[in-house]
Amino acid sequence: MKKNDPFGRLRENAPKQARSRLTLHRLLSAAEALLEHGGLDSATIPAIAEAAGVSVGSVYRRFPDKDAMFRAVYERFFNTVAESNTSRLTSLAQTKLPLDVIAQGLVLGIAEGYRRKRGLLRELSRYARSHPDADFRRGARSMNRLTMNAIVALLLTYRDQIKHPNPEVAIEFGLIAVGSVLHNVILEEETMGLKVPKNVDEEIVRLFFGYLGLPLPGKKLR
Repeated sequence: MKKNDPFGRLRENAPKQARSRLTLHRLLSAAEALLEHGGLDSATIPAIAEAAGVSVGSVYRRFPDKDAMFRAVYERFFNTVAESNTSRLTSLAQTKLPLDVIAQGLVLGIAEGYRRKRGLLRELSRYARSHPDADFRRGARSMNRLTMNAIVALLLTYRDQIKHPNPEVAIEFGLIAVGSVLHNVILEEETMGLKVPKNVDEEIVRLFFGYLGLPLPGKKLR
């Protein structure tokens, strides 16, 4: 296990037998569903056990407490997201599509990802941000950056078309801005009393393109 790796012990203790792996999958999936629809408070060990169809004792044989289970949920979810996104971005890089098509698709894809798992993303984000273990918080931030790093690498292959004086800074800061807007508007529904445009997707594309110094995409936004 790497030093200061908050998820290393979970990987080392991963079950080897198919039956144990299936039980673990059911437990983590049950926890995800409870987090998605009821929040952190609803995802108690008894509730998770009942939803997974196992005994409470079976849960505690795998996890010493709820925090250990939530860490496992966090790791599985964001690893799955990162692996899926990295695969898609690798395929996208091979298409040689124009920058405006690529950038628009990426921004709209990020927005769709926020909506698809809104409740779960919100609860896992709150869990990680408020966690007392600094090593865990650092590890969580690193996991969250995996997809963003891949997006930055892809868009930097078009650096000669980006009008901002520092393309790398522009891409990263632009993605931070997009993520912050989506987090507040979609996940937290917190706008500080300010008006939010009805077509948020269109506006975040304008935001991202404007900051990078790109002409707006010719294809009508969905």
